[in-house]
Amino acid sequence: MQEPHTGILGKEDIERLLSDKTHDPRIMIVAKISESYQQGHYNIDQLAVVEQILRTLVRDTEVTVRKALAQRLKDNSMIPRDIILSLSQDEHDEVCLPILAASPLLTDAELISLIRNTHHLPKQEAVASRNPLSKKVADALIDTKNPQVISRLTENLYADLQTEQYNRIVAGFAKEGVVMNAIAARPNLPVTVVEKIITLVSEKLADSLRHKYGLPTATTAMESEKTREVATLKLVDDESNRQEVEKLVEQLRQFGRLTPSIILTSLCRGNLYFFETSLAKLSNIPVKNAQMLIHDKGGMGFKALYKKAELPPKFFAACECLLEVVRDINTKAGRSTNKHYADDMAQNLIAKSAGKNIDNISYILALIRQVA
Repeated sequence: MQEPHTGILGKEDIERLLSDKTHDPRIMIVAKISESYQQGHYNIDQLAVVEQILRTLVRDTEVTVRKALAQRLKDNSMIPRDIILSLSQDEHDEVCLPILAASPLLTDAELISLIRNTHHLPKQEAVASRNPLSKKVADALIDTKNPQVISRLTENLYADLQTEQYNRIVAGFAKEGVVMNAIAARPNLPVTVVEKIITLVSEKLADSLRHKYGLPTATTAMESEKTREVATLKLVDDESNRQEVEKLVEQLRQFGRLTPSIILTSLCRGNLYFFETSLAKLSNIPVKNAQMLIHDKGGMGFKALYKKAELPPKFFAACECLLEVVRDINTKAGRSTNKHYADDMAQNLIAKSAGKNIDNISYILALIRQVA
């Protein structure tokens, strides 16, 4: 008779398993059969025997044996699901947690049910650390409203977190430093989330985010508001993703941060689409309609839209002049390709306003230099 493959449970192993009452031989056998199972060394007849042995080990009275079994089987996708489910429901954390954290055989529905029906924090944290972690499971974890669970979730870079979920976390845990630090450490955050975090968190964390995304840092308390505006606008200086610009403008409008100051600052930075979208949102019209009015050659369209958006009348003439300058420069080169954009804008604005009595033009020139 052919000897079994190395690692396959043999007659001697079975006899030891049946006769030895200490747990060491059983742990050795767990290692042997799980390794061979993973590598596909068993034939059909052997599989039936081995799986029955595994079901017996799942019920072993020694926690050490069940722990060893869980460690060996936690990432095995070939094991029968009933074995994995039994281990995941074990009363001892050292047995169930490895399975909850890693087993690919546990479905989203099972994980969500566990999250909702247990108040045992280690189990929820184990699920929060899974790789991968779906949006549905992440939603259930956020629903726990537990800072430790949310922190573990946001630390998990394999968690599929969406903008809406970030917003829920920020809204509920803005004062939880551990949670906010974990979010801030995640790569490629949506611009709306970065803007919201910078607004809500401590200045230290806000400065850390600004550094991460290459945004300006406030040096005095008096500069903080203008710094926040420039940091917000710098998030969308690259207008290639216009949907992100529109989301950011809408968020600013909803929270009362779409001020005349940031709108004027956007134009001073040459961010024309942010400016157009802002006037559209404030006037409650589509962006395309606003663009047609803003760029109306007769000038009446922009004047009417500016008034409807309820922007300060004292800045209209200066803003109209600045708009012409931005259009001219953007048509020739564009902001992203011009390293001397602010200087060019200031020089062109001086030339265009020469000989004209335009209110607040000096303020606009100073603002261009300030936000460059």
